[in-house]
Amino acid sequence: MKLIRDPVHGYIELDDKLVSVVSDPYFQRLRYITQTGLAYLVYPGMTHSRFEHSLGAMFLASEFLRYIRRNSEVDFISEDYISLVSAVALLHDVGHMPFSHTYENALETYSKIYGKVEGYSGRKTHVELGIKLIEEEMSSALEKAFGNTFSDPVGFIKRVLRESPRNKEERLAALVISNFIDADRGDYLLRDSYHAGVEYGIYDVERLKRFLVFVDGKLAVFKKAKPIVEHFLLARMYMYQNVYFHSVVGMYNAILAQGMAKLFASGKLEPIPDVKDYVNYVDFRVLNLLKDQEPFGEGVIYRRGWKRVKVDLNEDCANQIRGKVEDLTKASEGLIILHEFRDVPYKERENEAFYVYDGELHELSKVSQIARSISDIKKAVIVYHSSYESVVSPIVKEVVECLRTKDG
Repeated sequence: MKLIRDPVHGYIELDDKLVSVVSDPYFQRLRYITQTGLAYLVYPGMTHSRFEHSLGAMFLASEFLRYIRRNSEVDFISEDYISLVSAVALLHDVGHMPFSHTYENALETYSKIYGKVEGYSGRKTHVELGIKLIEEEMSSALEKAFGNTFSDPVGFIKRVLRESPRNKEERLAALVISNFIDADRGDYLLRDSYHAGVEYGIYDVERLKRFLVFVDGKLAVFKKAKPIVEHFLLARMYMYQNVYFHSVVGMYNAILAQGMAKLFASGKLEPIPDVKDYVNYVDFRVLNLLKDQEPFGEGVIYRRGWKRVKVDLNEDCANQIRGKVEDLTKASEGLIILHEFRDVPYKERENEAFYVYDGELHELSKVSQIARSISDIKKAVIVYHSSYESVVSPIVKEVVECLRTKDG
């Protein structure tokens, strides 16, 4: 057993099976991939990595399961089961490429210009790349660690990560790791708030975990804990509005995505590498390559040479000027960019909801006005190199007029 001191959760314990996962070079690589892209150019403390977030998600997954076992009528949540689900939580982000989701944005940018990249799956690209990595490079070690207790631990991990469970054991694991209220979000809200120096993402995790229950294949909280769930959803919304979707954070991530797309096009960086080369795909490598990819390197390394239109576009105004800006993006070879933000804090769909339990299960939206009132977060920002200020000026006037008309 190993003990890790964590600034968010205190002491995190790893059993010997989990130590073998953490010690793998492909997992150690996550130390060198920032959790929140270039957010540290606005919030200097946000240099934390996918490595520590993965440890935190693992810790919360194990904590959630122990309280669910206490509160629920289930017989399969053994310590071995908790250890296996903890391994899934550790590995949920193992497929992330440099700068996390910004790399996926770069793949999207490149695909629009040069055609779809084989292996690109939108925002789920890191999940599929992680599964490929687990299959080809980590399966033997996982079989050795968990094979004596489970007949197909690698299959279990893959199905949970893809959110395609085939039994109640896999369903609970999937809900604990990827849900509206889960170990992944539960950790990153607290961790990102801590490193950003804000309190938007703080919620009462100690009370939340103690009132989780698994009933009829659904993850729920007891009715008395409904306010904590509402607080969690509001915390997520505030973090997106104020930190993740900060206009300047979006600006530099947009510049980085364009710069990486240029690296793909020039052959300096393979968009989807061979699995064995994953260990070399870290933030430092991209920054080193970008030094010679001007003016993108100047922007993301030294915060120089780029500007943004200092108004946030609403969805209607973004729709109005999108075509013009996309044409300018192509004409300027990426030096004028429309960067769009979108998140859905809570939206129920068929077989996709969080529940409140008072002897019966209720979809959260049926018993919470707050859950019903939370809407999609959408906005956009125009980013441009300073040499294109005169080109962007007419667009700025159109945006200002659009916003004035909409507000009026």
